[in-house]
Amino acid sequence: MAKIYLISPTHYTPDGNLVKSVHYWTSAITLPYLKALTPREHQVTFTDELMQDVDVNTDADIVGLTAMGPQIARAYDLADYFRARGKKVVMGGSWVSLNTDEALLHCDAVVKGEAEYVWKDLLDDFGAGRNKQIYHSEKWHSMVGMPRFDYSSLPLFRSDLFKKSAFYRMYFHWPVLASRGCPHPCEYCSVQTYYNRSFRSRPVEEVIEDMQVIKSLGGRRVLILDDNPIGNIKYAKELFRAMIPLKMEWASQMTINIARNDELLDLAAKSGCRSLSIGLESVTQANLESIDKGFNKAPRFEEDLAKIRAKGIQVIALMMVGLDGDDTTSFERTLDFLVKNKLAFLKLFTPCPYPGTKYYDDMQKAGRILTKEWNKYDYGSPLIQPTNMTPDQMMEGFNSVYNNFYSLKNIFKRMAPPPKGNYLESVFYFVANLKLNHYMRHTKNAWGTIS
Repeated sequence: MAKIYLISPTHYTPDGNLVKSVHYWTSAITLPYLKALTPREHQVTFTDELMQDVDVNTDADIVGLTAMGPQIARAYDLADYFRARGKKVVMGGSWVSLNTDEALLHCDAVVKGEAEYVWKDLLDDFGAGRNKQIYHSEKWHSMVGMPRFDYSSLPLFRSDLFKKSAFYRMYFHWPVLASRGCPHPCEYCSVQTYYNRSFRSRPVEEVIEDMQVIKSLGGRRVLILDDNPIGNIKYAKELFRAMIPLKMEWASQMTINIARNDELLDLAAKSGCRSLSIGLESVTQANLESIDKGFNKAPRFEEDLAKIRAKGIQVIALMMVGLDGDDTTSFERTLDFLVKNKLAFLKLFTPCPYPGTKYYDDMQKAGRILTKEWNKYDYGSPLIQPTNMTPDQMMEGFNSVYNNFYSLKNIFKRMAPPPKGNYLESVFYFVANLKLNHYMRHTKNAWGTIS
């Protein structure tokens, strides 16, 4: 038997501070799922560092770390720390899967890709004193009969709080996984690179069973953690139909393509969809074409977003500024578009050359990568040399869009009137906007770039 300690690290601000706040938290599924995969003879504990401090004095034999881009600098630091204390360290996730040689400088072994077919082999090897260093399955997991896990073990979950707090019951999003991967070729995206543009889905009945368990525990909202739940339209329609009788509410992220299939959009709304994070990326079609996201049609965005809001669904916009077609006049156009189309929330990014992607390779060949200090890969720092402005001008525009989007004047413009039939969600986003306004005005460099 081995004692295993799993950690989801937080990340650093560009000035080196650890981010420790529930405001950055979203429902996690990786660690409890990996715990469910672990043979029962082993003892497993885990920590989400956003919620709890890492147990630096753990008596675990094996420490496992999972990390995406913004987390990788902290993950490497923790890996180095535990190895120096004689622990066996294993790392997994998209970053280390795409950069195994670098990761092995910090850990004993890397789980490359999905863990289902290799996790037990790795544990068996470690127990016998063996180590292949890279554990990589030759096939993708079918996603049929995925192991269950105890939802009560999720980070931030407290049964006493859940029972007593109406707000907690109302707004806690329980994580559910229905599919993996994305079929689109966006060249900056680590997801499609990591999954080789594959797309697989769980049997609908298994997903519904998970949601029924959540409902039996008192949950009424779920977060579908898929990268693109409508990657297979036929499957998505089947899933949404099956969700309607549950009368639950849900949120997820997906492409704008949902607006271009009336039946699909209608089923999403009827099944309880209340908000969607959508990667619009740019209001300029040439920019979208340049990053292989030409299936996004910028001239249709206004129509598409109106159709989604008409179904009572709020939209969180994911946008990039500083792409090759942008110049110093692009920031105002982007802001005007976001306000005019009443986007409920904004996650703004600067172009990030994620190692292992085509975008990284292109920027590397062109000599345009400004830094490889991984703690700055927070999606809000100057990482590449823009073509039509300086890095400082890019960041000035980035800050301007963010600050003006969350100004009181534009909050009121964007949030009224709310989408029909989604007034409670709209109140939630209105309050969240006001909190962001206060946070950004009173916290210097709160996100490393916001003043």
